[in-house]
Amino acid sequence: MKLSLCAFVCAAVLCFAAVASAQDIQTGVTYVCNGERLFVDGCNIHDTSDTSTCHVGHPDTVLPNGLMKYTTETRGTLKKLLPTCKQPSATDLKQAQAFQKKAQNAQNQAMGNSRAPQRAPSPSPAPVTTAVTLPPAGTAIGMAMSTNPDMRAMYRCIEAGRLDTVCEGNALQNDVFGMVENTVGTLVPGAADGAKNAPPPTGPQMNGVFRGNGAWRVEFSEDAAGVSCADLRPDNHIYSIKSVNDRAVLTIANSPNAIVLTLTAPDQLTGTGPVTITGFVPEGRKLLPATRTCVTPVMSSKGAGPGVVGTEENILENALGGKSVPTPPGLRMTGTYAASSGFSVEFHPESVIIGCGPEIGHAYPYTVTADGKQLAVNVSAPDHPLTLGINANNTLNPGNGQYLVRGRLITGKDDAGNLTFLPVNATCNLATLGPGSVPNVAVATSIPAGAIKPAVAPVSRNGAPPVATAAAPRGNAVLTITSGLPGAPRAANPLAGQNFVLLRDDLSTIVPKSGAKMTPGVSAPKTMFTACANQSSLDCQKILAYLHSESASFVLSDFYGKGVLPGVPPGTYYLMISTHFNNHLLFWGLKVELKAGANAITLNQQNATPMN
Repeated sequence: MKLSLCAFVCAAVLCFAAVASAQDIQTGVTYVCNGERLFVDGCNIHDTSDTSTCHVGHPDTVLPNGLMKYTTETRGTLKKLLPTCKQPSATDLKQAQAFQKKAQNAQNQAMGNSRAPQRAPSPSPAPVTTAVTLPPAGTAIGMAMSTNPDMRAMYRCIEAGRLDTVCEGNALQNDVFGMVENTVGTLVPGAADGAKNAPPPTGPQMNGVFRGNGAWRVEFSEDAAGVSCADLRPDNHIYSIKSVNDRAVLTIANSPNAIVLTLTAPDQLTGTGPVTITGFVPEGRKLLPATRTCVTPVMSSKGAGPGVVGTEENILENALGGKSVPTPPGLRMTGTYAASSGFSVEFHPESVIIGCGPEIGHAYPYTVTADGKQLAVNVSAPDHPLTLGINANNTLNPGNGQYLVRGRLITGKDDAGNLTFLPVNATCNLATLGPGSVPNVAVATSIPAGAIKPAVAPVSRNGAPPVATAAAPRGNAVLTITSGLPGAPRAANPLAGQNFVLLRDDLSTIVPKSGAKMTPGVSAPKTMFTACANQSSLDCQKILAYLHSESASFVLSDFYGKGVLPGVPPGTYYLMISTHFNNHLLFWGLKVELKAGANAITLNQQNATPMN
């Protein structure tokens, strides 16, 4: 049942997506036009003109490959044709609309929390990146608080670098699939229990369509192989894969004897024969049982076509107006493998997410080698290629040592609505990986050097004393700054990645001295933010130049919003720091008296000044 349910989910996604965007054509119901049944799967939701396209299924026409015939029709054509056809019954319409509404509600619930909160409109010009490196619009990750595992997986998927639409589609499919399982369970008690209780599959699997001599055709999907030869129609068979002398050998269930195929090249399957297969042949509109003896199979995926799964993907892409990364044919991997060190690999059709800890991951393309010399997964990570040996006990051997995962975390959205990210690295010890889930293991994380360009250059300006650096401190007064702002459990602190700047003079003195135009009643910080909303403005350049000359020390804060300023001579200084928090721009312009040795201050909402 799993295979048909997955196909049903794809169709369901198409149905409600199309209906939500364009009510001019009813999808998900059957019309009868000139004696032929028509089923509109979905239409392009980004173009609702009469020239945009829809995918139409023809259930009464079955192609030689066993697939329903599909055609592409324009909206204008369907608007003229469908009113002349026999209309779906009121019950059909009601059922389709009820399912679409239920699916839309699932999508709304799934996607509603996936959007980073937007900053409230402000009467003043929206501040952008300035000398103090203001973050993009949006708050630190409020969405990270989600307890929905599908949503958390979706955030990790996007942060790892897979396509946003693919990640959102996976989350939505899980919700809709769950809804379908519940519906099936209501109609047929116990029918969905097996799928709910079964552990997720792991290990090698096949993908793609392979064709060869004697009309041989095998199409691989999630857990079955559609097999046909001679004049037999495609019929689904379960299959298994095992390693024999470091080659992948497939055993496909069949009566009277199993079909055994060896992957002799990444795109080629070879068996022994002849092979007797029990299947079905068409007779009119019926399928009758039949047995055929087929020649020794030699098949290749080259030029074999997209198959059922590929056809569904093409329909979905056209309907949603988007693109996806194609899954290579041949041997692939499925499932998640993890180690106690926090290291993990999470396989997807087109890529694998290399992870360290519960949050940090990076997606890379991969291939599976089974050439008689090794059976292994080869991860194409440019900075750190990785080979995972596939063991007989379904574990993976990544070798020894440490692995640096270059990840990122969502921080919000910019003013154009695009997601913004903070680069975050994590390092895990390599260890044998077993089937499991992404480990909830605390790992050390850090913001990579240079991820955020410091706005204050560590050089002397206009004859002022040099700026203190970690390599060249200018005194023995050291200030440690920590964040008192609460952060989400999985997110960078709201003060992470910010420039902590120590000034020799107060900003209320620096801005007027810079020569920038001051407006009566407008504070110096507000004047600076307003001027530098356009960084090329003359007033902004004046302020930045003077800030450089008055800078005594600076540091880029870490993932937790902590920074230790390089040492300066004891004395009076002024902190200049800003960030977005809870839809507000917060600014700290604090006077600090630094004594020799260690000094500390905690930044919070109480000692900050809201700028909007």
